[in-house]
Amino acid sequence: MTTNPRLAKLRAKSEASEAQADKDKRALLAAAVEEAMKSTAYGHLSAVAKDAGIASQYLRTLIETEHPGWLAKAAEERKAAKAAKGAGGSAAA
Repeated sequence: MTTNPRLAKLRAKSEASEAQADKDKRALLAAAVEEAMKSTAYGHLSAVAKDAGIASQYLRTLIETEHPGWLAKAAEERKAAKAAKGAGGSAAA
């Protein structure tokens, strides 16, 4: 069996590039989770997902996996804020 040094070199380069790409992707996803969790405002998570170039549902899945219950808590906070805003608006009328 002959070993082709050119192919071996390209294979090594390809494997190194793949490893770097995997590392970069993990960093991107971790940063997206962190950024998404900075706010519970409606649409914030979707905007972060768009900026990161990933699907919103995938970002939700990552958050739920790493921080179980956070999405439900965020939804409750949005609902409470909406109710408080609605109550404040009714009292002013």
